[in-house]
Amino acid sequence: MALIEFKRCPHCGKTTWQEFVPQAPPAPSYWRCRDCGDRRDARRISVGQSALLNHGRIQTDQLCADVLIVDISPRGAKLRSDEEMPVVVREGERLLFNPQLQPFGELARYHPSIVRWIRDGDFGVHFERPLAMASVDIMRIVKN
Repeated sequence: MALIEFKRCPHCGKTTWQEFVPQAPPAPSYWRCRDCGDRRDARRISVGQSALLNHGRIQTDQLCADVLIVDISPRGAKLRSDEEMPVVVREGERLLFNPQLQPFGELARYHPSIVRWIRDGDFGVHFERPLAMASVDIMRIVKN
C-alpha cells in the first residue's frame, strides 16, 4: 500500500494527493503528485513522421478503437484520435492501451492506463505500471 499525503505539489502548485516514491534520486523529490504525476522525468520517444504508420489500440467499456501514437515513454504515451474514426475519451477515464509496436513482448500487449489530459484531438495516458523497458530500448523498436 502506498504512503500518501494531502499537500501542495512543488511542480504544478495544486494541493492534491502526493504519493511517496522510494526511488527519488533522478527526481527532485521523494513525493509525486497524483495529478501531474512524473510524466516529465521520463524521456519521451517521438514517433515523428511515421506516426501515421504507428497505430495503437485503446479499449474501454464502451469502445475499442485505433489511435495514432505521437510519442511514448515507459510511463505513458501521447495519442491522437484517428480522423476517420474519432475517439471520445474523458479525463480521468481508465482504459487499456496496446501500442502494437512489437509482434510479441511488452509493446504488444494491453496496459491499464488513465487519461491524464485532453487537447484538441490529442490525449495523454499514464500507465498504471511503468513499462519494464528503458527509453533507449523503446527508441530502437520505434526507429526500426
